[in-house]
Amino acid sequence: MFLPKWFSPRALILIPVTLALLVGIACGSAAQPQSDSPAAPPAEAPQASSAQPTSVPQTVDQPGDSTSTKNELVIVMAAEPGSLDPWDPNCNATLDTAVCNEIVNEPLTWITSDNFEVVTLSGAESWKQIDPNTWEFKLREGVKFHNGEPWNAESVKAGLDQNGNAENSSQSYSYHGALHGEVVDELTVRAVCDNECPVLPRSMLFSRFQAPEWYAWDGTPNHPREVYSIGPYKLIEWRAGIDIKMEIYEDYVPNPDSSIVDGQAPHIQNLTNLWRGEELVRAAMVRTGEADWAADIGFDNKANVPQWKQSGTTEVYALILDTMWHPELKKKKVREALNLAIDCQAITDALLEGTSCWGNISPAGTVGLTPENTAAYAYDPTRAKELLAEAGYDPKNTIKVHTRAGRCCRDIEFQEAISSYWQEVGVASEFSVLERTRSKEITSSGCGRFKDEADYIGVWDCSDRDPPGPNHASGHAFTTATSNEMLDTQVQANRRVGCVHTSSFACYPEIWEKAIVAFATPPGADRTSRMEEIADFIHNDFIFIPLVQVQYVYGLAENLDWEPLYAPRLRANTMKFTN
Repeated sequence: MFLPKWFSPRALILIPVTLALLVGIACGSAAQPQSDSPAAPPAEAPQASSAQPTSVPQTVDQPGDSTSTKNELVIVMAAEPGSLDPWDPNCNATLDTAVCNEIVNEPLTWITSDNFEVVTLSGAESWKQIDPNTWEFKLREGVKFHNGEPWNAESVKAGLDQNGNAENSSQSYSYHGALHGEVVDELTVRAVCDNECPVLPRSMLFSRFQAPEWYAWDGTPNHPREVYSIGPYKLIEWRAGIDIKMEIYEDYVPNPDSSIVDGQAPHIQNLTNLWRGEELVRAAMVRTGEADWAADIGFDNKANVPQWKQSGTTEVYALILDTMWHPELKKKKVREALNLAIDCQAITDALLEGTSCWGNISPAGTVGLTPENTAAYAYDPTRAKELLAEAGYDPKNTIKVHTRAGRCCRDIEFQEAISSYWQEVGVASEFSVLERTRSKEITSSGCGRFKDEADYIGVWDCSDRDPPGPNHASGHAFTTATSNEMLDTQVQANRRVGCVHTSSFACYPEIWEKAIVAFATPPGADRTSRMEEIADFIHNDFIFIPLVQVQYVYGLAENLDWEPLYAPRLRANTMKFTN
């Protein structure tokens, strides 16, 4: 078997040395700014066994039931968030932005980790479908924003209008599409979709809200660095490049149903969010007591923390290909060759403890996925060379691979390995690590940039136009851990294989028209079948280079009681210290 140049005995020798050095400096390392998925019929639920957190051994005994008096929790993420403004696209779906998503903020609906049912947290009591385009939400009485503004139909309408406006690039928009709010009475609001939305409650888990009067103030509110919402913690201060301080929101209204674990009142008074880019350093901070909880510490650092928990996620680590404007990636045979040239399993055996490779960009349990359309592609370099020749591949058209530091899955090593495999079959590629802003420019310059042009809607001629801004060039290929927390192919059919989303570089009219029909289909056999057709297209036309379903390993203090969710999200209100 071919061993690419990143398999190095010398590298293995250096690992213990590097470990010792990083553990020694962890406590004194400076914080560095990081650049860069009810009343109406519910959606068809995936099988619980397919996406639950993985049960794993722990390095210490499980914590007991008695509660500690410790009143400060320190969490360390992989990167500083780009914004705390829930309506800013830099408040995205990554774990790094938990503050603006689930800690200070809170979505209108939530999906549980035990049975993947849609439930409410603090802000809503129930919902019902009024017609194919309209859902009505009953709000919970007594809830208010952190600055005292009332949580009512008017304030929720403001949030729905923001989340449902494509111009705002909201993470929520990519799940449910265009919609707006309508006030019924003080505590009743309707979400009215532009198109039929039969599974809307399942798609509202990224809906975000903040105090509308403060947000609309005509002075100078610092939106990226301040937020007033209804989450279990309220923001005290964000010191850029240093930390984010929060404390319990004393007026938080928990879900009275105690079975909704993620809707409980918080337990720990003060919360500090730090960030460090290196997995080893994050693990060392937990080991030395500088932090109580660390985001993904990687497989190699389990022995370096008092307690660890491993969990599956709803993310798939993949390369997103520009099939619209790159002269080689437009060719199906070239895309097939790029997949066949990679011995994915050899890479994961070396880097990710043998994690199984995957053949689609949605996780197991997603409506529309089958064993056939998720099968990992074979490793066949001989056939890859033949396909390149048949496609008339021109090595002068370099394929650039872009990533962001600390993003996922030992990203640098993984992509270096891929580059080595590609070179073996004659593919010319370059690999670069980008800071956050530049990465965002590339990944958001897709076909959706044309959607408001009068001659685009109904024509879907994305590939016949010049590449749009802000990048104004081919996006080549870029790495992502693309998520589908809704567990329905609708998410990726819209976001990654759609014609009106800024993150889509694969607008094919024939499949997009079928997707529109699938989106409007209620839960059941017809919806599943239509989603399967889209997932088959993604797999059989080699639209992406899917690699693995992401696994996270979290580091915990010995006396911290916490269980990971089915998705890479953090509800800090569920954390407790024990004696």
